[in-house]
Amino acid sequence: MKYEERQDFDAPWETVRKMFGDPAYFEKKGKMLKRMDLTILEHEKKGEHFRIRFAFDEKPTIELPSFAQRFVDKKAHIIEEDRWDLKARTGKLNIELQGLPVKLSADMKVHDTERGCVNVISWEIKCSVPLLGGKLEKLIAQDIAFKSKDDLAASRSLLKKY
Repeated sequence: MKYEERQDFDAPWETVRKMFGDPAYFEKKGKMLKRMDLTILEHEKKGEHFRIRFAFDEKPTIELPSFAQRFVDKKAHIIEEDRWDLKARTGKLNIELQGLPVKLSADMKVHDTERGCVNVISWEIKCSVPLLGGKLEKLIAQDIAFKSKDDLAASRSLLKKY
């Protein structure tokens, strides 16, 4: 399943790129979003390339129907990796939901706007469960969409410090 989201920022790319390339941003955002046990596993910056990998536990924010409850625990252990080519304004997001037969990834591309810039996130969700995979993909997309509002609000708040 594919879908797209937009993160609009009232700041130029030069400001946003400082935030996206700062490990402290990911830690502070995790605390704001109440991500349990957030741990930075690794990060590196080489020239215009930035990569960070971190883990945390998080509860689903949507009510799961009975067929999906057997696949999802009360909280999910998540490993996320963000990669940015800060010069090209492109990024790649990979999310591993431990214990679930799901692959989440997204391509990111930042464009200028009249008021600042926008990060266009093109998600791809794949679930390998026969017959129910498509339904689980839709539920995960709903969960991501629901959480993205708070994620964007936290990012906008933190952007003021850059």
